[in-house]
Amino acid sequence: MVGKGLSKYVYSGAAIATLAALTACGGNTEDAGGANSDGVVELSFWASANPDRDDFKLTMERVEQFNEEHDEIQINVETTAHADYRTRLNTQAAGGQLPDIFQVWPGAELQPLVDGEAVGSLNNIVDHWTEDDLLNDDALADFTFDGEVYAIPTAQNPTSFVFYNVDMLNEMGYEEFPDTYDDFKKLIEDVREQDMTPIALGNSASWPLQSVYISTIADRFTGNDFIPEVLEGNRSFTDDDFVEALGVIEEMVEIGAFNEDLNTLDDNQMLEYFLQERSAMVIDGNWGAISMLTNKPDDMNIGIAPFPLGDTPTISTVYGNSWAVNSDLEGEEREAAETFFKWMFSEDFYQELIGVGRIVAADVEAPEGADLDPLFVDMLELTQASPPAPVYDAVLPQAVNNVLQNELQAITIGRSTPEEAAQNIQNAVNAQ
Repeated sequence: MVGKGLSKYVYSGAAIATLAALTACGGNTEDAGGANSDGVVELSFWASANPDRDDFKLTMERVEQFNEEHDEIQINVETTAHADYRTRLNTQAAGGQLPDIFQVWPGAELQPLVDGEAVGSLNNIVDHWTEDDLLNDDALADFTFDGEVYAIPTAQNPTSFVFYNVDMLNEMGYEEFPDTYDDFKKLIEDVREQDMTPIALGNSASWPLQSVYISTIADRFTGNDFIPEVLEGNRSFTDDDFVEALGVIEEMVEIGAFNEDLNTLDDNQMLEYFLQERSAMVIDGNWGAISMLTNKPDDMNIGIAPFPLGDTPTISTVYGNSWAVNSDLEGEEREAAETFFKWMFSEDFYQELIGVGRIVAADVEAPEGADLDPLFVDMLELTQASPPAPVYDAVLPQAVNNVLQNELQAITIGRSTPEEAAQNIQNAVNAQ
């Protein structure tokens, strides 16, 4: 049971103001690790909390199991609500007050922590996973800087699937999900004629339109190399193809694809909206599927499809749910952290994650005898068949990504046009 272990954990949902820049970030919190009077090495660990999700529960169970099996090490977990975790991490990093172990995001979000010397290299133990090909170079690429690996991922995160109510669409005459954008717009129109919301959207935190929507939609127009070329100065966000991609967001708002309160609901509420059959569809990442499998009514038949646009069915994908260690750890504390990582990120753990509906970062088979839900199997097959596209917040500098997210939100309320938004995003690039 999860309850006994979780009773020891602290949940914090308070938002903390984000600081503008990271300074040199090494250093632990007041509850930092070290050997206590009994000779037990205690390590603090921060994680982003999704307490209703089975993969989060599994992870907490595994941490508790580690503590039970290792009398000489104690991992003290402190969790923060998912919507507030990034803010807390960046704020504490700027103050040099990070824990011993902490959850991080890849690429552009991890780089400031690397540049600020907040995270320690894992190169001395990375062979533990790469020698047997449990993790390959692709899985570690977004956590590697100048040849040094700074985090170990658990999951592969496709961020953009259309989940739809199969029975609802069947009743409207749709035996299959539309495979063209024009037909998709016709479906949206047909759902509206039923006095129902076509697509549930919760963008109050501003990242869903970026990570779930535009990362995939824009790739269908621009191709995979667009962001590197923009950052190198060879292309621009004001190029016609990216402006066209922003126009898709504007058009979907104009045709009434979303609920009117899209900027006040969060991503959990948008899933509830869909599961309560108040909308015919919801667009979300693979983490959304986990929540659906946990919380959907038994008789609800959910289908999955790629966003129907363009000739190449790319899906924005990034490796994630990754953990790093504080650069200040040394001696017995660093050794204890390495022991924890080697134990935690095992073949068994990755297989158990598959068993609860997670697409994992490791090269492992599904657990023998696993009763996998058809929705998860369909999602896995769709992921394997779809070329990956970059997720914008994993490759853009954070300041640029913030402007992108704000501009996407502005488009939804008519305060910015695609052309204006594109120029403002490019201005942020030019200011870097």
